[in-house]
Amino acid sequence: MVLQAHDTNPFSTVDSVDAILAKEDGKIERGRTPNCLHGVRQRCSNCLPIDPYDPEYLKEKEIKHMSLHSYIRKLTDGGGRSTKSLKVLEEINCKLDVNCDAGHKPYPKGICTKCRPSTLTLNRQVYRHVDNISIENDYVANQFLNFWRKSGIQRVGYLIGVYEPFSEVPLGIKARVCAIYEPPQHGTPESVEFDDDTHEHEVNELCKMLNLKKIGWIVTDLWSKNPTDGTVHCIRHPESFLVSAEECITAGYLQSKHKNKSDYSTSGYFGSKFVTLIVSGDQTNQIHFSGYQVSEQCTALVEANILCPTSHPELAYIRDKPLSETHFITEVQFVQKNEYGAEVHKDGKPLPVEFLLVDVPAGMPKSPEFTFHVPKDGQLDFPIENRLVIGETYDISQIANVIHSYGEDKLLELSTNFHFLIFLMTNDVLKLSMEEMKEVCSYVVKQDREGIKSFYDNNANFKTLMELCSQSQGGGSSPNQSNSNNGPGSGSGLWNCQYCTYENTGNSNDCAICGLPR
Repeated sequence: MVLQAHDTNPFSTVDSVDAILAKEDGKIERGRTPNCLHGVRQRCSNCLPIDPYDPEYLKEKEIKHMSLHSYIRKLTDGGGRSTKSLKVLEEINCKLDVNCDAGHKPYPKGICTKCRPSTLTLNRQVYRHVDNISIENDYVANQFLNFWRKSGIQRVGYLIGVYEPFSEVPLGIKARVCAIYEPPQHGTPESVEFDDDTHEHEVNELCKMLNLKKIGWIVTDLWSKNPTDGTVHCIRHPESFLVSAEECITAGYLQSKHKNKSDYSTSGYFGSKFVTLIVSGDQTNQIHFSGYQVSEQCTALVEANILCPTSHPELAYIRDKPLSETHFITEVQFVQKNEYGAEVHKDGKPLPVEFLLVDVPAGMPKSPEFTFHVPKDGQLDFPIENRLVIGETYDISQIANVIHSYGEDKLLELSTNFHFLIFLMTNDVLKLSMEEMKEVCSYVVKQDREGIKSFYDNNANFKTLMELCSQSQGGGSSPNQSNSNNGPGSGSGLWNCQYCTYENTGNSNDCAICGLPR
């Protein structure tokens, strides 16, 4: 599904990682070389620090795209100290200015060079906002992949994590993935589409409480080759395609939705750190994670709603007909070498999506990191949201089994689980309020075992949850349940649910409204 872009942005302040990197010098130190003929305390051109955007250094380290902060230094260096404060970044715009004040009639009856966007020539972007994507541990990845392994249906999710400095690239930024949230969706073995997420606000608030945020999205394109050894078909490679046009458009929409606040831009925003992870088979038939972003030019085309997919995944197309009278389609072209080696301008109908892509290396650290608890010693996995199709639900018996596997002395470990916290925040029966969730998350962030135990001991909703779990585990019945079972023929009579008060009929053991046990 191709999503329409809009200009909303959940971020109101500059990211902390940007504030940190803006204060750094960024110079790359070099030691003495055999060509240095001076003393120990002296410097020459062979050992002076070099700039973070130095082309020879980037080529030597095989860094394909310089970091955004290196790019900013390149634009601001050389103009004196005062240049550092200039607004050197400007967002690309492919939309018609409908509020033009040049004195002509509104489009389509009038147009001028001031309100009309200029022709866009696609160029490969030389910088990137994120220089590495790191999934903390294999448990996070496998939890997400298990849906496809069990069903054969493609899956999409949001990457939950943080942005932090990345030392392997000058002034670089790393996106560290701590968890994966799976929004409402419907998929097939060939495709997957987002559905409306009624809990989007709650999930965003939960991320804030945990000092995290949505940092990207992940989608599978997996085709099993041999289920016995876990191999998959390789369908994405340089000779076919790496990212489809439809995925580029969706990535552009999501990057536009999660814009990056910048002090160097005239509009206050520039680009996005929102990343794309595609899970597919590599040329060794193993599951591989590939990271990307789309360029600022691609995002601008998506915002103008003029970029379309084609039947060939490696090609996009600039829309032929406007969607309305006021919808303007700007000219788009790209430069390509012909058979004689000469550069020629070509119309963007169609255009290769490779002009829109920025590669971002992705993988896992050598030493795993753990923001959230990984089950061990017989502890069960908590059900993941929106997995009804494979039988993972918030059924009280499943919840009870998980809680029972932890025990009352491991409530902190149980709570240090992103999916458990989503359950507490979004379930329809025993939902915790925003204030209560803030308190729970504060204990999780601080890893305060006594604090979270005290909270649960005194919270009515959680005590009710524990009572339900106890009943599900065969720990006794409530007074209402005992009364409803008294007398001959009670199994076929009426009984009131003790939780939602609905009057049920027949001998069902679960309430027809809330689904909780009798």
